[in-house]
Amino acid sequence: MVMTAPLLLDREFLKTLEEVTLLCRNNLVGAVGAEHRSRTHGPGLEFTDYRRYSFGDDPRSLDWSAYLRLGKLFLKIYETEQHIPVRILLDRSESMDCEGANESKFLYARRLAATFAYLALLHLDTAAVLPFAERLDKPLVVSGGRDRLWPVLQFLSEQSCGGGTGLFRAVKEFMGNFTSRGIVIVISDFFDEQGCERAVEMLRSGGHDFVLVQVHSPEEQHPSAVGELILEDVETGAQRTVDCSPQSTALYERRFLEFSARLRQLALRNGGRYARAVTSIAYQDFVLRGLRSGQVLA
Repeated sequence: MVMTAPLLLDREFLKTLEEVTLLCRNNLVGAVGAEHRSRTHGPGLEFTDYRRYSFGDDPRSLDWSAYLRLGKLFLKIYETEQHIPVRILLDRSESMDCEGANESKFLYARRLAATFAYLALLHLDTAAVLPFAERLDKPLVVSGGRDRLWPVLQFLSEQSCGGGTGLFRAVKEFMGNFTSRGIVIVISDFFDEQGCERAVEMLRSGGHDFVLVQVHSPEEQHPSAVGELILEDVETGAQRTVDCSPQSTALYERRFLEFSARLRQLALRNGGRYARAVTSIAYQDFVLRGLRSGQVLA
């Protein structure tokens, strides 16, 4: 029986992605230069060192003789190896379940997660998808080329929104489980600003090359409601009565842009990158234009 992958990415877009490169800005293990390229296997590779195995690493590079002697897992590192693990932290908290007039935030975020995973697999690298809400969920780790995209799409299609946002706790758990440095892409609405600051500082101290991708709906930036309303926080249940006048709406829009600007400055100040995705823009256009302008892709 032939299984059909969930339709998160269309076929024409997948073909276009074959001409796209995921950039790496930091000097990570296995990286050469500023670009994120594929790893070369075969005879003639010059062995340079060992490093401890980290969850998500390619088991094909394990030194089993060292394991038999020492009882510990080590990877062989070669001079020409250009392997960079790509870890995608996907916010699945309740605030991501926003439909609006356009595509839902969570569907949009899952499309972006699938895109980043495919780019990693194209270059024979390891991709890990890590959903989180109040804490980190069980991840999916795949490697072995583009044919491994289907499990990623299936995994993403099974995800749903629920719970509050605990970005700092999720990143702390991630750092404990994935000890090797790599590219970390956080896809979220970041409605946990204090936790975000601490999480970014932790990613920086861990030496990761990280990207913050803020996803929001047009309504979250430009609310259309008018009159006196009772607003309820979907994650905490807290309620507040507000008067949606033209003046208060203009103030809200300004505050939202200030919030996005702080996220961008937080990322840049800590050596990372930032991109803002609005769900009214087709995800293909955001990937090929917005992520390129943000120096995330080339």
